[in-house]
Amino acid sequence: MMKRLVLATLVGILGCSVIFAADGQQSSGKQTKLVLYSWFSDAERAMSEALIADFEKAHQNVKVEQNYIAYNDYHSKINTMIASGATPDIIYLNEFLINEWGEKGVTADLTPYYRDANIDPKQFYVKSALYSTGGHLWGVNVTSTTVVLYYNKGLFKKAGITPPPASATSPWSWKEYVAAAKKLTKDASGKTPTDKGFNYNNLVQYGTVMPNSWIYVLPLLYAGGTSVANNDGTALEITSPKAIKVIQSIADLAAVDKVAPMVSMTNANNAFSNLPTMLMNDQLGMFIGGTFQFSDFANEGYDVGIAQIPSMSGKGGNMVWSSGYTIRKGATKDAFELFSYLVDFNNWVTASKNHKVGLTGLPQTTSVFNDPAKNAAWTSIFPAEMAKVSGDILQNGSRLGENVTLKNFSEIMDQTIVPVLDKIWLGSESAEKALPPLNKVLQGKLQGVWK
Repeated sequence: MMKRLVLATLVGILGCSVIFAADGQQSSGKQTKLVLYSWFSDAERAMSEALIADFEKAHQNVKVEQNYIAYNDYHSKINTMIASGATPDIIYLNEFLINEWGEKGVTADLTPYYRDANIDPKQFYVKSALYSTGGHLWGVNVTSTTVVLYYNKGLFKKAGITPPPASATSPWSWKEYVAAAKKLTKDASGKTPTDKGFNYNNLVQYGTVMPNSWIYVLPLLYAGGTSVANNDGTALEITSPKAIKVIQSIADLAAVDKVAPMVSMTNANNAFSNLPTMLMNDQLGMFIGGTFQFSDFANEGYDVGIAQIPSMSGKGGNMVWSSGYTIRKGATKDAFELFSYLVDFNNWVTASKNHKVGLTGLPQTTSVFNDPAKNAAWTSIFPAEMAKVSGDILQNGSRLGENVTLKNFSEIMDQTIVPVLDKIWLGSESAEKALPPLNKVLQGKLQGVWK
């Protein structure tokens, strides 16, 4: 999921869990085979296999054929199957393809399935989990992913820094973030950027790193009260004064504030490829990263600090996204039962306990948050601090990313916006100079939003 987007061609104690069927009951009768295709990491595949084992145990008449394809070959394989009339029953898709495939008639509208099951998906899932257009529901994300501020509690205490608030709606200001980063940045002689004789070229401890991937730029834009495009996706917002301020502030972490390494250094130094390790080794005070990186800390048993990302608007802001499942057009109620089982996070919690596999991702099922028993089941096997902070962000301090909502996000971001941002990160151009020309370059090229 975290691979750099490329424009594609046609492209989880709980007692019992809710199991949907088109008629509200479990299906019965002769043996049924369901075909599922996905690309997964080893950890994700372990969870998928655990979920399917539990599903098959509860549905003796259903056998699931699991197919895992390498990401680079995945879409070409699925497209070939579709062209030959052999569309899989359950399909795992990038977040930026789910609505498109639904609109093109490849996948089923889930609305009638949920209606027949007497389930309101808008109540069952958090809002950002649903992929829909024009009253049609095309898919549900598998688990939620968001962005957080990770920090080294030991270095914070040593530097006398009060940790950032845990609240998703009352985060640190950008000014507070930079001030903390300056206290956490040390050269070989122990001096910080505010000390006379500070040597930026000989740092042994960095306050932070530049969050320059679009995965982090987007939520920082949202926290700053702006975005890539306007609400209907017809005009750029990344060229606005608010966006220019956000982008330049990110670049200034290295160029002006001297609390982060230059991009040229991070690109040339392999140590920066694993920020969690640097933080655990006291080489890094904090960094803005994805919740998917939490496993690095959990695997080491490291007590990492977690908070909402800093804001330049005075308000909390973030984004949520994830790849998700869909079902083929004309799919049977058995396929919908499997689909709905896979996208109920309560089943993930049960599978994690039954099969001793790690949870990959965050809940997108509302009952995990608002049902005390189900929340306790989740937090009994998931670190409380991450559960508290990320749960608050998912429910109160985030929006669906434009990588999901903007129709041609991949095209305009990878081909046009990222190259311009790279100049800013490298310091060859200021945001004020580099961003405004995008209005002309992308004029007429925005295709709107999925709605």
